[in-house]
Amino acid sequence: MRLQNWFIRNLDDIQREVIIESIEKNIIVQGAAGSGKTNLAIHRALQAKGKGSYAIVIMTVALRRMIAYGMKELGLDNERIAYDWAWQHRGFDLIGDVYCVKQGTVRVQPSPIYLVNGNVVRKFEKANRETGSFGLDFADWVDARFYNAWGRRSSWFKEVVMDNQFSITNSKYCLVPSGTLYKPCESIIDYLVVDEAQDFNVTDYRNRFIPKVSKSISLLGDSNQKMISTGSSIKELRNSFPNYKPFDLKYNYRLPKAIAKVAQKIAQPEIDLLTNNMKNGGDSDFPTYPKPTIKKCQTRADEIKWIANKIQNETLDDVAILVQNDADVQEVVKLLAKNGITEVQTHYRTGKEIPFHTINTLDFSNNDLPCILDYYAAKGSEFDHVFVPFANEGHVGRRHDFFVACTRASHSLYISYSGVRTSYLEDINNQDVVEFK
Repeated sequence: MRLQNWFIRNLDDIQREVIIESIEKNIIVQGAAGSGKTNLAIHRALQAKGKGSYAIVIMTVALRRMIAYGMKELGLDNERIAYDWAWQHRGFDLIGDVYCVKQGTVRVQPSPIYLVNGNVVRKFEKANRETGSFGLDFADWVDARFYNAWGRRSSWFKEVVMDNQFSITNSKYCLVPSGTLYKPCESIIDYLVVDEAQDFNVTDYRNRFIPKVSKSISLLGDSNQKMISTGSSIKELRNSFPNYKPFDLKYNYRLPKAIAKVAQKIAQPEIDLLTNNMKNGGDSDFPTYPKPTIKKCQTRADEIKWIANKIQNETLDDVAILVQNDADVQEVVKLLAKNGITEVQTHYRTGKEIPFHTINTLDFSNNDLPCILDYYAAKGSEFDHVFVPFANEGHVGRRHDFFVACTRASHSLYISYSGVRTSYLEDINNQDVVEFK
């Protein structure tokens, strides 16, 4: 994912209206895929800087890393982001992998621990609740030796200066599977920004969000990207909170018109993604950009082989392969490896597989490694080249889910299937795609 392109620095007139609106005012922003909602969420947080406590709340874990990049670009504390479960139960998760010191073969030392985020390593030592600013939790299942060392949300740490040479290749250190360092959230936040607001419902806002906000709340979302069945449309939110000032983003900056022609037919009801399309200054139709490709294969393995060949033969970078669920993600990772692509970035839950329950190797700044995600985790992201395999009838989930996957592409879109093609494509114009059967 080309984060430098994803992050908007030059705002259009309507986007500017959003960020000059007083941060003391509650707002609701509606915008289609590629309209810059997540960018505006970050800019809205910037308005709160220096005026009180602020936080950005999102539904998905994967989106945190993209938002953290944008917050860092604007000089914000990029740890003031929480995905929903953490927001409810612990606070703000720190980005990175947790390491500890081994103590023999069956134990680990409770202190110190290390947080590794790329080339940045931070050191933390055990503290009590009064002096510790950080807690340790586990995202999922964890081996008994780790639980015995710290418990769950019962051990506290303080950050100290790095005074030793740490290396993840040094055998004295070991990864804490699913370990998560976090900062507890304040009981009351002055300014709250919620991205992908449609995935929460009116009751969530009334019972869980608004009572924790002392000054203002900013909601940004798109009804066509509602992937949580219990969520509320933007219209429902506006009707329920009529005093929140509404904004409607007008322009689409991500989708080329060549892809928008197909994507708008997937949405239901059909939406207009062409009239206000500003991708490449409005010059983004075929032949400037390629038509989406739809490929019929014999088996699922053939689909991934075709994808691997495209990536390798055309030396594609900034690639995403988006699938319906975690099982599909694992299958794609294994099939890519059989076809010579062994290094990828991904996020998925492994169920009962040991030693992990959650795998997270996402580094959206690395455009060389294909990104393998489920539709849900891909929300808010964009990639030059998007492959959507296994697009069989009955397998791609709800129409909104499939729409989200197909609207992540900023240059080219490839859809493949090996059974009966999903009916979500039945309304597309055959002249708008290149199809191979």
